[in-house]
Amino acid sequence: MLASIPRATDADAKYPGFKELQDTPENINQPIPKPAGVIRIWVDGCFDMLHFGHANALRQAASLGHELYVGIHTDEEVMRFKGPPIMHHEERYAAARACKWVSRVIEGAPYVTDVADIEKYEIDYVVHGDDMSTDLNGNNSYQAIIDIGKFLIVKRTEGISTTDLVGRMLLVTKTHHTIDDDESTETTPKSSGAMVADTTYSSYLTSSRKIVQFSNQKAPKPGDKIVYVDGGFDCFHCGHAAILKKAKSLGDYVIVGVHTDKVVNEQQGANYPIMNVNERVLSVLSCRYVDEVIMGVPYVVTNQLLSQLNVAVVAHGSIGDLSNASCENDPYAVPKEMGIYTELESENPLTTTSLIDRVIKHRLAFEERQRQKIPKDKKIKEQNENTNVQEI
Repeated sequence: MLASIPRATDADAKYPGFKELQDTPENINQPIPKPAGVIRIWVDGCFDMLHFGHANALRQAASLGHELYVGIHTDEEVMRFKGPPIMHHEERYAAARACKWVSRVIEGAPYVTDVADIEKYEIDYVVHGDDMSTDLNGNNSYQAIIDIGKFLIVKRTEGISTTDLVGRMLLVTKTHHTIDDDESTETTPKSSGAMVADTTYSSYLTSSRKIVQFSNQKAPKPGDKIVYVDGGFDCFHCGHAAILKKAKSLGDYVIVGVHTDKVVNEQQGANYPIMNVNERVLSVLSCRYVDEVIMGVPYVVTNQLLSQLNVAVVAHGSIGDLSNASCENDPYAVPKEMGIYTELESENPLTTTSLIDRVIKHRLAFEERQRQKIPKDKKIKEQNENTNVQEI
């Protein structure tokens, strides 16, 4: 039987749903005694290319308790049950730890949730979206948890999935872009076979309600040192998060400017960005090191922008996807002249381009994964149309 949905009061949170990261290098995977009165939630999965759909599931799960534990499968486990992951497990662990609704990441969690782990970490409820997963025999991966009455279901975010993102990379389509009045972003997919016909192209539109749910809902305090970071932030990953963490150390309040689809495409060409601006904004908002996001900022950082936002530091990573090839002038000339520009060393070499290169390099394996996954996703979607799970 399914458990009834609890309602936790997170009085100690900085804002609704925010979880302080409890992981340290010394306590990885070690049990931490649960304080009295605390409701501890567990979510597990692959979390490959952790996107705003994953983040929305984590947000909903976090709202049901005081602490959110996220179990993440190893590459070998994912390969066994789902096919090749794009991101290595260490990258997926790091991406999850950067999500502001996560308290702890449990590394190497099994694909079929183990009751022993639930007892070990003193978990009150296990949460999953309404797109249920199955084991190699076609059985519900959470049946053991359901049997002990600790399983809860939250609403899956429609219009986004890792399968869809891989499809966009393989098919070189722009149908997911936002469209300006004076241009069309339609292109013909550059692939063949059933995968093209079966792939659904997402045009996710972000609602004001969703932005509020993802937002920190706090303004900078008087005297706060404001740090500004801009970019495309396409397929938001642990490399982005690492730079934003460094940016956070430079001040008190981090504002991230996200470029439009048109700007990103002008700089990178092809079918970039893989995710449209609505999707990219939500992905950035889910990062624990970000306080505010500005949509559609100019590519060139201007005096007006810096003055309007009261920026004290402009930061940028040393490695990125965007080039200055189509820009006659240095986009950071103004903050450099003002002496407030800082280039942050990108210790993680990961970029969106390198992620796509991984997919292209192993194209046949990923096309086979798509061939198997797309029918399953369609079946789940059809089943969900007959359910009444409400988003939290």
